[in-house]
Amino acid sequence: MPRSRLLALLALLLPQAAAAGDLLVTVRGVASAEGQVMVAACPPEAYPGGACRHVARAPARPGAVQLRITGLPEGRWGLSAFHDADGDGQLGRDWLGRPTEGVGFGNDAPIGRLGPPGFEAASVDTPLRGEAQTTLTLRYR
Repeated sequence: MPRSRLLALLALLLPQAAAAGDLLVTVRGVASAEGQVMVAACPPEAYPGGACRHVARAPARPGAVQLRITGLPEGRWGLSAFHDADGDGQLGRDWLGRPTEGVGFGNDAPIGRLGPPGFEAASVDTPLRGEAQTTLTLRYR
């Protein structure tokens, strides 16, 4: 491939690679050091329990844990987090479908009687470049 074509191709790809930011999430209220804390940033169609491609994990520790989701395209993202205390990678639930592990949502949106908060209540905006920061609190039954 001629050098000029290669440079033109790279010039087209670079703006797309740079058009993403980071989201630094502080998760408060972690009850123990067991397992891991997981945070997902989801588009409206995948929030809250769908296949979210933007996920961060960190070892649990009592108190607060910081996680960084990198390469997040600019826009509005619904945040959900949970303390995966048993380390199985899934939110534990009882026979009624209620969470048995700590859960939290963007903007500290409260959990309703019939399930998680809606996308708008739990969503945050991320910049085209740079970093956005947010905090949420886990709640345990």
